[in-house]
Amino acid sequence: MATFSLASGRIYVNLPDDMAPGDTVSATVNPVPDGAGDSVQARQRQEMGAYSVELAGQRAPATAGLRTFTVPAGAALAIRLLDERGRPAAEVKAPLRAPALPPSGYRVPSIGQTGGPVRIAGAFDGDLSNSSVQIGGKPAQPMAESPRQLVVRGPEDPSPPAPIEVSEHGRVVASGTYRNVSVRLSAPLTNLLSGQHTTLTITVNGLDALQETLPVRLSNQSPDVVRMEGGEEQTLCVRPDEVSTTGTWSKTRGLTGVRAGGFSVQTEVTEPGPRTESTVVADTILRGDLLTRLDLERPARTAAGQSLAAGPYQVVVRGTGEPGRVRLYLWRDGKAAGTADGAVLKKIASGSICDRRDVVDAQQSAAAGSGQRGFDDLGFASGAAFDVRAEGASLRLVLSTSERIFSIEAPLSY
Repeated sequence: MATFSLASGRIYVNLPDDMAPGDTVSATVNPVPDGAGDSVQARQRQEMGAYSVELAGQRAPATAGLRTFTVPAGAALAIRLLDERGRPAAEVKAPLRAPALPPSGYRVPSIGQTGGPVRIAGAFDGDLSNSSVQIGGKPAQPMAESPRQLVVRGPEDPSPPAPIEVSEHGRVVASGTYRNVSVRLSAPLTNLLSGQHTTLTITVNGLDALQETLPVRLSNQSPDVVRMEGGEEQTLCVRPDEVSTTGTWSKTRGLTGVRAGGFSVQTEVTEPGPRTESTVVADTILRGDLLTRLDLERPARTAAGQSLAAGPYQVVVRGTGEPGRVRLYLWRDGKAAGTADGAVLKKIASGSICDRRDVVDAQQSAAAGSGQRGFDDLGFASGAAFDVRAEGASLRLVLSTSERIFSIEAPLSY
């Protein structure tokens, strides 16, 4: 987005953020008055309407709205503001990217911020006039389009997941559900002196029935004026179990003045990351014994160098007294055959920065330990058999619970 500030208001030029030379793209120009009251705003709109905006050599009044053009060659696109006499008043340059093919399919976002851009990835023709998006049955305000994405403005009010439908040339090309959340920032003091403190409250609404952890990014736009607790760029993690019954979540951050003046903090809601899985050592000390079985198809050796012949074994799994650590005692024909050290692992879904942070928290918790539990408390069944998995020149013994959340794993070698 390019912004031109005038005495009567601001002129916003909404552009695709992936423009490349040769692209057919669409932009929208939106003059917004600064004044209060209908008569004042009408006068300011008229004043701004006397200005023109030049895109790729094409000039049109600032009130023209939709602009479709071909991106010229070069490293940047010049966006020029011209006064009522056609004289240059200001210029902003938007960087261009290397040409890229459109995606093979369409991707509709599942969540966004009130009044913010909703970006739909897909193969478009760059002409915004023949594209439309419906959110909750209502048309969304168009913002920009390139051959690779369509951008509209999200609804102004927070809402639970609602149908979203994307059409191109009158044909529906993509659909899904879209949750619209609001992020409100408030502070008792909005102008601080050097060394003065205040508390910033971040409130997120529209989280009813949230199922996944939602990342909300905070960005201090005035680091020379204030310092923000937790860092000038940080991500807050909105977890479902922290959301109130009214669908609201809040968090605070301390602000400290560096010098006198006002400050600005921006927020951005991002989608939960793709679901993948990570494993961490379980955060519990195992008590008792677990009686299991093992069948080796070929001879193997323990990490201590003990030889294990092919065939069936009885295995007693016992905790070592350290969190998540166990020892396997292998028996055959009533005689001790060897031991192997292993661990109880727990699967954790990960993908977004918040999910990765959960993994780190779990690792730290596991290092500290937390209580004692029996094998059956975790879901391990007596009499179950270990799987033997070949991993190159080594073997891994794996015994999983029925839900496959926990597993006991120990290495062997050939």
